[in-house]
Amino acid sequence: MNREELIEEGLELEGISDFSELSGRFEEWKARVLQYSANDKALLEHCRMLLHAVDTPFEPKEVKMQGYRRCIERAVCFLQGSVGVKLDALETIIRNFGLYLQNMFSGTPEQKATLRKENFTSIKINNEYDLQYIMYAVIKALYPSARKEVYQDNGYKANRFDIMVEEIGAVVELKYTHTGEKEGRLFRELGEDAFFYQCQRLIIYVYDKQHIIHDVDNFVKALEREEGEAGKKVRVYVEQGIELI
Repeated sequence: MNREELIEEGLELEGISDFSELSGRFEEWKARVLQYSANDKALLEHCRMLLHAVDTPFEPKEVKMQGYRRCIERAVCFLQGSVGVKLDALETIIRNFGLYLQNMFSGTPEQKATLRKENFTSIKINNEYDLQYIMYAVIKALYPSARKEVYQDNGYKANRFDIMVEEIGAVVELKYTHTGEKEGRLFRELGEDAFFYQCQRLIIYVYDKQHIIHDVDNFVKALEREEGEAGKKVRVYVEQGIELI
């Protein structure tokens, strides 16, 4: 069950007036919410706290029902808000990925550190697989449920997602520009991804090492979409402003 379905079911539970039905369905819904949260320890513990309903044996049914409804309302509000925070966090990681590369691989460790600058300067990103390896490691730290190279059947042929964060319905597509690559071809490939990929949000990161994109602002503007326009929200980030490794 995904987040939207859990929210929809929670809202439906709030309208149940029969105590037996509400108590039974609350426990089933609670189990599904905790299962959804299982890959994120902090999220799981928070959901457990929100859904802790004290069932005192001698309380009137009306009081018990109010307790269930309060738990449901708190959990629904949290689910509605947490995805926005997590999506913002994912976009922040990708938007600032260049800063991570710059500080991690081009910086100089403190004098007392056992790490040496030469340990990092030998690392170079030369293709999309190199880029995916580093990006995935960074995203995985925040989203333990993230997976790479996930296949999806679009009804005609299989798409392969570079990185998928299923808990927030997001797919991250990575592109690395090569010498001799044409800007028009890159644009068409990204446009096809934006059209065919079945997800709630597609985040495209272009590591433009060769600076083949001549007008970044308009390139991004032409590809980005709101959810109502393409059935998904599409966000595009182009990195070419730092000393690329």
